[in-house]
Amino acid sequence: MKVNSPSQDEIRARAFALYLERGRRPGHELDDWLQAEFELTHRPLRVAHLQPLRARRNLSQRLRGRFSVRFSKQ
Repeated sequence: MKVNSPSQDEIRARAFALYLERGRRPGHELDDWLQAEFELTHRPLRVAHLQPLRARRNLSQRLRGRFSVRFSKQ
């Protein structure tokens, strides 16, 4: 399993974004840092997992368009 190693600046930026999303309430600095580190470290695994799902969804949408036209003409 390949794990991404984010830089301190990337983690800092994501942790700050989490702080802003929370409404700028102090007291969760460590939580924000750990959450940001986790998200950035596991990001490639999530994206790699979702790409086949997107491909299947796109294929099913294209096929659904073909079949709906064919069956609607009868």
